[in-house]
Amino acid sequence: MGERAWPVHSFADAIRPEQTSEDIYGKGYVYSPKLYAHDYEHFGGDLLSLEALTGRELSIAGEMPVICHEGAVTPSAVRLLEKAGLHLPSVRYTYRNDEEYVSILKKLSLHGKKVIFQYPHPSEDVPDSLYWVDPSIIAYLSDKRSIPALVPAEHVAPRRMVSLDELLEDTPPMPFILKTGDGRPTSGGCGVLLIEKKEQLYHINEDFGDLSTIILEEYIQYDQNFGFHFAADEAGNIRYLGKSEQVVNDENCFRGSWISTDAAPFERVVEAGLRVMENIAAAGYVGVAGFDVLMRGDSFYFIDLNVRFNASSCGLMLYENIRGLYKKPSVRLSNLEWNGWFDDGLAVVEKYMDKKQFVPLSLLDAAYVDGATGSSKVIGLVIGENDQEVERILNFMEHDGLTRRE
Repeated sequence: MGERAWPVHSFADAIRPEQTSEDIYGKGYVYSPKLYAHDYEHFGGDLLSLEALTGRELSIAGEMPVICHEGAVTPSAVRLLEKAGLHLPSVRYTYRNDEEYVSILKKLSLHGKKVIFQYPHPSEDVPDSLYWVDPSIIAYLSDKRSIPALVPAEHVAPRRMVSLDELLEDTPPMPFILKTGDGRPTSGGCGVLLIEKKEQLYHINEDFGDLSTIILEEYIQYDQNFGFHFAADEAGNIRYLGKSEQVVNDENCFRGSWISTDAAPFERVVEAGLRVMENIAAAGYVGVAGFDVLMRGDSFYFIDLNVRFNASSCGLMLYENIRGLYKKPSVRLSNLEWNGWFDDGLAVVEKYMDKKQFVPLSLLDAAYVDGATGSSKVIGLVIGENDQEVERILNFMEHDGLTRRE
């Protein structure tokens, strides 16, 4: 645990973001991507996947110090990330469990540092003075109840607040959507339920959230489901980063995306998204956000505002550089798993790197994560001439033991 300064290596085929975290937030801050809570069930309960996220934005940090899990920056993982041409910050604060993480925050607070958090932290563990962006702003913008105040009315799906008891007593026509309405942020599509049978209501418990304040939202029969990503820097400049076509599982949890920096053919959505991002910046926010948008005919609806770095943000910030380097336009962000010795999994990753088919973003050795059992995690970008080639590469990777997280 603790702060370490690492030598910076340079590569001829370096991959660099269009804009670094330092460019967005300014210099002199520490970045914490960690989702920290006393209870992780509200976030899907998959601690290994959550810790893998702490390594995901290392490659776009510039020289901003980053707090990350030790298992995401093992020597063998760092070697592969640097071999890919990614630049990692020379100062990294590492931890192995939540106690060590809180200890790092306390030391930073004692030294008068400011931390850029992606999620609100429990107030009893983290003083408000440590936040660079006011925690009340982060909490407000992360609250699904705030969407109607930030999004033009014509792009908000019809919704109202209900309790679980009210739903059981007077169940509306199905299908419909339920979202947590207690103000807690969620991640990866968890905290959202598609209700198709009344029996599902009887299985909802407090792990979902406060059952007296649930958002009941109309189910949108959509044609396409995309994320649109934006950045607001410290000077107030708003920038469109790109779009991601989301891949979700049967439980509507995020499992990857096809990414692109083109606005076409969704220029109207991008224009509306810029207005939403302006509203978010006006509330006092600096940083990155991704908006989940459902499109149906000529209409579109902002169903979730993820006011933080999203799964696709890093890939989009690197996309133009990767496309110029590899000359391949089709890129898919993929969440993969490896059961077995971590370095054997990295050998498979390196095989596809050498074929110029994969760029790793985060490589988490599960053996380093205290109190968790399961597969090691690999987050990265699969690259091909077209979507069909990318799918074939993923199938080959799966045959080699790198399975898709489902």
